[in-house]
Amino acid sequence: MKASFDDTVLDTLFPGLGAIPPASRAGLDATAVLTRHGAVLTAIAAAAGGEAAFVAADTGTRAGLVETVGTAEPAAFQALVLAVSALYHASAPVVEAYGWVARAPQPRGFAVGAPTDEAEAAQLLEKVRARRQIWRA
Repeated sequence: MKASFDDTVLDTLFPGLGAIPPASRAGLDATAVLTRHGAVLTAIAAAAGGEAAFVAADTGTRAGLVETVGTAEPAAFQALVLAVSALYHASAPVVEAYGWVARAPQPRGFAVGAPTDEAEAAQLLEKVRARRQIWRA
């Protein structure tokens, strides 16, 4: 039951929306994070009356239980959320759902927009041209 409970907690924290996947489908390897913050998970299970009860609860009830634990233990809860958030927002499925490229910037680089005409380029370079020389000749 533990894996299902962990996934349900993750999905309660990061449920996803539209094309953005919930945490359980984002390919997270959250085992170490969940182990490190096990006290918060234990508190969530206790508030629900057990892991199975939390998994069986409806979305609103689970959100309320998580909020209750977050209010009772704000520092520990925030540490859990921040750790999971870092994993979640760095996962390839989430990054791609945001419309970003989920690959290293090198060696291929990224496409960078260019001014559409000379007037736009002149406007963009106005501040650069206005400042004095900042290097030694």
